[in-house]
Order: sequence, then C-alpha cells, then structure tokens
Amino acid sequence: MFDKLLQSSIIVSTLAIIATSCAYGETFSFAVLADPHLNGDLDHKDKLQTTVDWIISNKTDEDIELVFVLGDIAWGGPRQNRNLKIAKEILDRLNNVEIHYIPIIGDNEVHAGYEKEFQEVFEKQFQYLSGTFQNWQKAPLPVKGRYLQNFSFDYKGCHFVCADFVSREAADESGELHDYAGGSWQWFKNDIEHCDKPKKENIVIMTHIGMFRTGFQFADQYLFSESQMNKIKLFLYDYRDNIDSNYAGHIHQNWYAMVWSGLFVGFYHIRVTDETWYDTEWPENNDQELTIRLVQVNNDGPKISYHQHLHNLTRQNQN
Repeated sequence: MFDKLLQSSIIVSTLAIIATSCAYGETFSFAVLADPHLNGDLDHKDKLQTTVDWIISNKTDEDIELVFVLGDIAWGGPRQNRNLKIAKEILDRLNNVEIHYIPIIGDNEVHAGYEKEFQEVFEKQFQYLSGTFQNWQKAPLPVKGRYLQNFSFDYKGCHFVCADFVSREAADESGELHDYAGGSWQWFKNDIEHCDKPKKENIVIMTHIGMFRTGFQFADQYLFSESQMNKIKLFLYDYRDNIDSNYAGHIHQNWYAMVWSGLFVGFYHIRVTDETWYDTEWPENNDQELTIRLVQVNNDGPKISYHQHLHNLTRQNQN
C-alpha cells in the first residue's frame, strides 16, 4: 500500500513540475515579412498570397503565432479597390486561423500619400490587436498632421516595440526620429523606460527602417544619419541587457549586423529581412527567392532566447 501511495505521489509531483515548466518556458514563433509592395503589380500580390499560404500551412509545425509585416505593404490602386485594402484582405486570412498579424507603416505608404489611409484601412486590425495583447499601447494621432504609427504590447514574456521612424520629408527615404512633442522619439523612449523587464533581452524592436549604419554610402543614405544614430545608441545603451534585436526591412536584403557602443560593446542585433518578391539589389547577383524570417522564442530561464530561421521559398518549393 505504501509503495502505491509513493508511486502516486511521485507521478503527481512529476506532473506538477512539467506543468510549471511549460507555463514558465512558453515557446512560440513569430514570422517577419518585409516590403510586399502591393502597388498594382500582380506578381507582388501573388507572392504575398503565397507567403500567407505558407505561413498558414506551417502554423502548427513551426508554432507560428505572430506575423510582423515590416512596412511598404501597399499603396495606390483605383478608388474602389485600393491596394492597401487588397493587402488587408490577404493578411486577414491569418486572423481566421488565429495567427495575429501586425502591420507596420513604410516609407512608400507615406511618400505616395497614403499614411492616413493606412490608419483607416488597418484601424480594425489595431482594435483587434488591442483586445488580444497584454499592455497594448498606441500613441495618439495625428500629430502635426502626421499619422505616426507607434505602438507596443506584451506577448508571452516579450515586449514588442513597433516604432514609426519614417521621414515625412518629400522624397526622403532615410530614417527620422521625429523628436518633438508627441513624436516617435519621445514615445519610444518613454515606452522602453517604463515597460516591464522581467527577464534579460525581453525587448524586441520592430521598425521599417533599421536602426543602424552599414558603412556603405549606397545603403546608409536610406538609413539614419550619424547624429541620429548617436542619439539612438546613447539612449539604448542603458538598456543593453534588456534589448535583443531590431528587426527591419526597407533595404531589400537579408542583412545582419551588431550595433556597437563607443566602448566597443555590442548591445543589440540588427536583423533585416529581404522582400517577399524578387528584387536583385547589390551585393546580390540573383534574387529568385521569396523570404520569410521565422524566429523561435523560448523564455525558459532568466534570459529569453531567439533562434533565427530564414526560409527562402524558390519557384520550385512555393507550392
């Protein structure tokens, strides 16, 4: 009798440990897409549909729960059938299978004159996300006539900061902090200063334009100036134990870099994702791949870990 009671006690204790471990070490994946460019080109539309099909088909095997679409999503189109609306209809299929997608504005929406329409088209999605995620925060808009898309939320131990650093100056494709009352920079600093930081590297930053410089003028003209990067680094250095990565698009490359302080301390990663269609940019000599970045997150322990997987779907394996 005692042996049976002991065995039962061991089984109950083991189950309790497993349950506690699963609750503590929640693992999930998020996908990153960049620059779909729905601008009337039917091939771009087809590639976005293919991307969404792949994510839905691989939801269970890859544990995909979130999808970030990092800007230059869509613009233009006839009055009754805007490309932003078409993009939303494609992306809404993710909601239907309980994958939450997060749209981020890019420079093409802004410079083509669709930043207000971006807010109007995705307003219902933002409302949906506000009722889904913990600690959802979205900055008031418009500010000085600008529809700055700044928002953040918590998800399974991670704090995601989605910041709008797209320039509103005509034909300017570089980064802009919008450092004024109600602007992106003040909102960004306040969010990072006051968000929960229960574990190391729990903060993930999502932007269209990456917060870095490459050292190559052909690319840096589309990024942040040295003075703005100094401001970014000076602020974020104090949170170097809390921030893991900045994910971005914009330059149509799969690009990795470490951002270093003046003390030669690397304190956050830059992970740029290529476009979801075929656009060959130097130093590429050929681009026949549709890129999806998958990031597996594990918060089991004092530091959250992120494992990167780039899925490049060629013409042969898109179906």
